[in-house]
Amino acid sequence: MSVLKFPWIRMYWSQPTRIAAVADAFTRDRFHFIRGHLKVVNDVDVTDEQKKDRLWKVRPLVESVRSGCLQQERPPQVSIDEQMIPFTGKTTLKQYVPGKPHPEGLKNFVLASPRGLVLDFEVYQGKKLDDGGAEGKPWTVGESVVMRLVQTLVPGTSVYFDRYFTTSRLLEQLEARGLHGTGTIKKNLVPKEAKLPTERELAKRGRGTSVCAVRSDDAVAFTAWQDRKMILLGSTEHGVEPSDTCKRYQKTSRSYIDVTRPAVVKAYNANMGGVDLNDRMIAHYRSGARTRKWTVKTILHFFDLSAVNAWLLYQQDAEEAGIKGAEMMKFLQFKYALAMQLLKGISSDGSSHSSSGSSDVEEPDGPDPKKRRRATVPMPSPARLRSGKHLPKCHPRKEFKRCRKPGCHQQTGMECRRCKIFLCCRPDRDCFHQFHEGGSNV
Repeated sequence: MSVLKFPWIRMYWSQPTRIAAVADAFTRDRFHFIRGHLKVVNDVDVTDEQKKDRLWKVRPLVESVRSGCLQQERPPQVSIDEQMIPFTGKTTLKQYVPGKPHPEGLKNFVLASPRGLVLDFEVYQGKKLDDGGAEGKPWTVGESVVMRLVQTLVPGTSVYFDRYFTTSRLLEQLEARGLHGTGTIKKNLVPKEAKLPTERELAKRGRGTSVCAVRSDDAVAFTAWQDRKMILLGSTEHGVEPSDTCKRYQKTSRSYIDVTRPAVVKAYNANMGGVDLNDRMIAHYRSGARTRKWTVKTILHFFDLSAVNAWLLYQQDAEEAGIKGAEMMKFLQFKYALAMQLLKGISSDGSSHSSSGSSDVEEPDGPDPKKRRRATVPMPSPARLRSGKHLPKCHPRKEFKRCRKPGCHQQTGMECRRCKIFLCCRPDRDCFHQFHEGGSNV
């Protein structure tokens, strides 16, 4: 469904637009039933202590995907950024991040390689501030997230992040752990001792101008670079030199010009886009579903994230095997092949099982008011006359149905638990009693 998208999900089963790969796997009603009752935990087995985790409803799946990410090889350069799980319904986990393609949803902090491979992640549940060390001040949200995500990195790794995370204290802590940190930084977080020029002063010097200030202990370098506007970066690894040139568009001349670029900007641009690249690949063939349940959206998002990671690992294996780029499967082909394999019921160990056979999921008793069903035929007379086993079941107003007593066409919310049909049960219209007692009007 993610590679063959329809605006209406029922079109996969409609005759003019029927997709055999979907429609032959299971019926439309069964698909909606499974998706509406999709869970990864048994609510009865969850303790009160486990429910303190705001992600307890999807925790087993999240940990399963995360364990696979943690097994991947750590590259020498990684980046940390925010990723959004799109969701516009109601949940206390929902955040709003302006500037993102999907600004509303669950926030996910991701550690990724420059190629987009997810190495670790942490779904945001609220402020979880760690101890700030000797200074005695608690870390900010960004600092805490970075320090937790870099725990699996080897010394000597270069970590890149944006200004949401970068502080002078964070760069010091990373350097103390043997990690190199580089990121854009806000103006008010640059130490006063750096004495960098203001944005107006730097703009007068022209595009491509850069100024670097190194702290007295030579631990952190702060660089200001004038592009279309001033960009501030802090790093414990890179400075201005060796600088190079890059192409930038100039509006006045309507042409591209060469602009001098510091080494820290070049390294940042080359290694920072891993999370955005992963986001873009997920967005190409996202498993979409209109639902009010944040759990379903989260489950589908991590399915898509796993598929992207699997494709990137396939690319690495193909390159090592000497397969040329034209012979590799594109992401569309890979995800379609993955879907067909799962529909055929072939597991990773080679064993097969039927996806359309018996299931451990029990169908609910009685009619589902959300589904369109045929009119129920009344039970034979001997069964319906055993009035001692017939009890009414009340339904809310939105689930009312037509009375099944012959001759009555009124809407009612009373259902016979045994006969599974709706009958009026009112002082002026007692169809329930007349139907089961075999009155003269039946």
